[in-house]
Amino acid sequence: MLNRAPSAGTMLVEAILLTSTEPLALGDIADRLPDGMDVRSALRELAEAYDTRSIMLVEVAGGWCIRTRPEHSDLCRRILPRPLRLSKAALETLAVIAYFQPVTRPEIERIRGVSLAKGTIDMLVWAGLVRPGPRRQTPGNPMTFLTTDAFLRQFDLRSLDDLPGIDEMRSSGLLADPSETGVHLPDARTEAT
Repeated sequence: MLNRAPSAGTMLVEAILLTSTEPLALGDIADRLPDGMDVRSALRELAEAYDTRSIMLVEVAGGWCIRTRPEHSDLCRRILPRPLRLSKAALETLAVIAYFQPVTRPEIERIRGVSLAKGTIDMLVWAGLVRPGPRRQTPGNPMTFLTTDAFLRQFDLRSLDDLPGIDEMRSSGLLADPSETGVHLPDARTEAT
């Protein structure tokens, strides 16, 4: 076990491995580090530091990752929640709710341009990402939907103000330019104020 603090390079390699969803090859790790850092030495230091801990450094499928020791893995499987997997339709619906809340089902369908499967909103409510909001005081009193604090935690947001703006999403390529589609999407956060 190390009797000294880990080096800055070792801490960077550890952070890279802990945040990766798949094993990383030496070259992939090196590409994420400042030039001149010795990846092999950092991996040796991590392996040594993990000798007496419940996690270990392993080489899998030609890459490196940090895993739970086998003697603890059954316990971890029982206590850790399974990751939430959302379909493309569910993610689009969630985005519409986040940006235009409180929003009704017909409004979600109009914004997305397609009908919404009944189970999509039900699944988002079941996952705790969305909750029913107040009913609209319009004919039929449609129910509105709002995001929850679990939504903020899931996407590491302090508040809804941390959501990227429409212009920012367009510049990153996530939304088409309105001149290309002919559809104008207002930035709901700025228009609501």
